[in-house]
Amino acid sequence: MLKEGTTVLPGDKVAISEELQPGEGTYERNGEIIASIVGRFRVDRQRMLAIVEPLAKSPLLLKTGDTAICEVKQLSEAMVIVKILHIAGKKRQIAGEKDAAIHISNISNEFVDDIRKKFKIGDIIRAKIIRVEPAIQLSTKGREYGVIRAYCTNCRNPLIRKNKLLECPSCGRIEERKVADDYGEGNLDRVI
Repeated sequence: MLKEGTTVLPGDKVAISEELQPGEGTYERNGEIIASIVGRFRVDRQRMLAIVEPLAKSPLLLKTGDTAICEVKQLSEAMVIVKILHIAGKKRQIAGEKDAAIHISNISNEFVDDIRKKFKIGDIIRAKIIRVEPAIQLSTKGREYGVIRAYCTNCRNPLIRKNKLLECPSCGRIEERKVADDYGEGNLDRVI
């Protein structure tokens, strides 16, 4: 086994399969554990895995189950189009496509007859990634998902929560949204 902390290149042998199992940044070939990326070799002794941690912070790849913070960009009869701004609990930039869709059937556990009652353009929402390929699909089903910040459609001031509705403190307008249970708290890194 290679000494922990050693910098390795793709193709370098780091261990043999009798010692460790392949973990992140490695793979097994003919009984040898091989580095698949440039990085530092380390051992996860709890799980007995050979791991190569990248030297450079690579962009974040989206995964099913990630919690995404998004901005609503477009509404249609059956779909909400959002731009993913951030992945909760991750500090790296997102790699690749950042636009995602929420189908009307994935907005709420209750029946939704009009998307425009649940979201407005410019709303900031928390959603769960339910599919990455071929296109990113999200869901806001569950009380922890939905709008976490909304703006008045009349004067664009932030709305405050009043029971199940939102109210504009400036013009008094009352609006409806599919809000998350922690609406207005600004907790972008809440991992669900």
